[in-house]
Amino acid sequence: MRRLARRVSSPVRLVVLTAALAVFMAWLALGHAAALPWDPRWYLSAHTAMEVFSVVVAMLVFSTGWHGIGRGMPVRVALLSPAALAVGLLDIGHLMSVDGMPGVAGPSSMGRGIEFWLLARAVSAFALLVAAFAPRERVVGRRVRGWALTGALGIAAFGFWIAVADPLRLPATFVPGAGLTRFKIGCEIVLIGLNGLAALFLLRRALVTGLRTDRYLAAASAVMALGGICFTLYTRPDDAMSLVGHVYKVIAYLCVHRAIWVAAVQAPYLRLQRSERSLAESEASFRSLMECAPDAILLVGVEGRITMLNACAENLFGVARETAAGLPLDVLVPDAGGDAELDCRRLYGPAFPAEVRRATMPSGQQVAVVRDLSERRRLERTLVEQLTHDALTGLPNRNRIIETLGEAIAGARQQGRTLAVLVFDLHEFRKINSGYGYSGGDDVLRECVVRLSGLLLPGDMLARQGGNEFIVVQKQSGEAAAAALAARLLDAMREPFLIGGQRVFLSASVGIALLPDGDCGAQELLQRAQVAMAAARADGPARHCFHTDAMAQALRERVDMEALLRHAIERNQFALQYQPRVDLASGAVLGVEALVRWRHPVLGLVPPARFIPLAEETGLIDELDMWVLDEACARAAAWRAQGLPALRVSVNLSARQFQQAGLAGRVRAALERSSLPPACLEIEITESTVMRDTDEATSVLRSLKALGVALSIDDFGTGYSSLSYLKRFPIDVLKIDRSFVSDVTADPNDAAIACAIIALAHTLNLEAVAEGVETAEQAAFLRENGCDEIQGYYFSPPAWPEQIEQMLRAPAAQDAAVD
Repeated sequence: MRRLARRVSSPVRLVVLTAALAVFMAWLALGHAAALPWDPRWYLSAHTAMEVFSVVVAMLVFSTGWHGIGRGMPVRVALLSPAALAVGLLDIGHLMSVDGMPGVAGPSSMGRGIEFWLLARAVSAFALLVAAFAPRERVVGRRVRGWALTGALGIAAFGFWIAVADPLRLPATFVPGAGLTRFKIGCEIVLIGLNGLAALFLLRRALVTGLRTDRYLAAASAVMALGGICFTLYTRPDDAMSLVGHVYKVIAYLCVHRAIWVAAVQAPYLRLQRSERSLAESEASFRSLMECAPDAILLVGVEGRITMLNACAENLFGVARETAAGLPLDVLVPDAGGDAELDCRRLYGPAFPAEVRRATMPSGQQVAVVRDLSERRRLERTLVEQLTHDALTGLPNRNRIIETLGEAIAGARQQGRTLAVLVFDLHEFRKINSGYGYSGGDDVLRECVVRLSGLLLPGDMLARQGGNEFIVVQKQSGEAAAAALAARLLDAMREPFLIGGQRVFLSASVGIALLPDGDCGAQELLQRAQVAMAAARADGPARHCFHTDAMAQALRERVDMEALLRHAIERNQFALQYQPRVDLASGAVLGVEALVRWRHPVLGLVPPARFIPLAEETGLIDELDMWVLDEACARAAAWRAQGLPALRVSVNLSARQFQQAGLAGRVRAALERSSLPPACLEIEITESTVMRDTDEATSVLRSLKALGVALSIDDFGTGYSSLSYLKRFPIDVLKIDRSFVSDVTADPNDAAIACAIIALAHTLNLEAVAEGVETAEQAAFLRENGCDEIQGYYFSPPAWPEQIEQMLRAPAAQDAAVD
């Protein structure tokens, strides 16, 4: 049965109980009360027992609610508990006032007992009705509870005064022999209505909230309403209907007690249990989080001693939990007054760097989170090493040497010493990487470090700037000491390097910069040494050079010139002059050579010797070559359109342009853009250019020849040409370099060379053109030895296009000039 009762839920039990009591009441109201086994002689004992039980239950309701669990009291408990006290006191008055009892302040009577009864029922009905509308979540403090208790005692005292003194002169409630009066029945009906209304509101609230307190209070109101029906139907105080009404009252009181017990005791106790479980789960989660945390966590009590630590803290500090418990925190973690990075102590071992974060909990306990920074510091040192040192050689890199150089400069100025910076550069190191691989180049660099390090004095510094350059800082220096060190460094490179069993020889250049008297930082001093190294490299291998102001000035001019040169084509600052080529036999102008000029708005006419080498170094020569080719073709085509004598215009192409693929296509495009016949264009290529790769040169020359243009070898005789290759080239002209022409009348050797080139050209069916002809004697010698054409200041310096046009329109003057 108990198991069955447990399976039936509390709401169902209350519904079944209330329904059963309602059915039983309906059965009694239909006139079946006489069927109950009842003897009026039992009334006084039964009534006394039930009233005493009711008073006890009412006092339990008050005691339970008044001393419930929790600091705050729910407002309904604060209402119903004092009300139960007042009802219990009025029930005592009712008990003592019925017939057969001692009475209260006078003899007992049925009327006075009923008055006490009605007052108690009215207090309980109003209390239940107000409880139906009281806010469920609201709680009250001691002050409100005190006022409620005072009010309940006041209500009880007021009730006793009304029942005993009868100041209101209430109508009679019971007439012996006649039964209940209309006043008494009317009061009961009002109380039934109040209890029924309270039951409906409490039931609706119970359906919404699902709280047991609301369900029990609804059941109590309903049972009180059903019991009120009995007190409207009895005719004698000791009949069965009166007894059943008292039984219903006792059941209602028990329901109220259950509701108060649930609200004041059970619900707070269940909340306490849930809180304890939640606290236990939170503590378990906290411990789990502590154990899983990657950092060391230490809990410290208010007195500053360790109370708990996780496994990471055990491993980090090398101390067991049992040993650490009770130790002052500053034994392991020094007090820094807040979050900080500091050195923590192991109980049995060396200190270690750590990041410590502290937090204080509301309870006053502290949490110290300690993160070991040993690995981070190691990585930082490694990173600094990588950022400041060369990975291959282990030497300081440029950034580090600049920092160190700045300190060395400050020390040298403070001590009045002279300091020198040397930049050491290996020549042709790229060939080592190409021929022996990067591993071979790395071996050479490491060997260089060994050789150079052995030549330095204590205090001197060696660093790798990058690639094949090294930096040496000589702290105790002077011009002689720096030159001697540079000589020793260069001598160290004379010994061969062994790469894969092969002996390889390298040379180097050294640039030297001495610390000047004026202001000079580390960057500037190193830049000076760099400039000096470039000058030494230009002088040839195995040279050293000191920095001079002229070097810096030349470098700045070169940088400025490069910047100006890059904008010259865009701003249309280039122009072409043309130097005529004259036939020695007839004196006629057969062609012109296009010579580029740079007309700068500030610098004026810049000589080609200043910007052509710079253009070749920077790669701008490609764009410049194509501009010259287009401009020369366009000018020759314009002259043809003007009806001037047919000329062949010669254009010099750089070695860089000649070596790039697609040269024939670019020349064809220039001819098509200008509509110049190919036979009117001559492409000049230096002897050294075609001899770099004769097979490739032959292919390029043939592709150009296929266009129909003429080809000439410029500066012939100055290179290392091979006659066997020369006959393979599809060329048309050999141009004798001006170095042989200038002394042709005074130097027999130059005369012999010039004659040999002329003879070689005629033997190969080529035209011979002499450059740099400046005197009549030179022209006569060349005519006598069969030279075909001449070019030089003897006939005409380079001229602007307008001057060439005038020259072509006056052929008589041309002939006279040649003669």
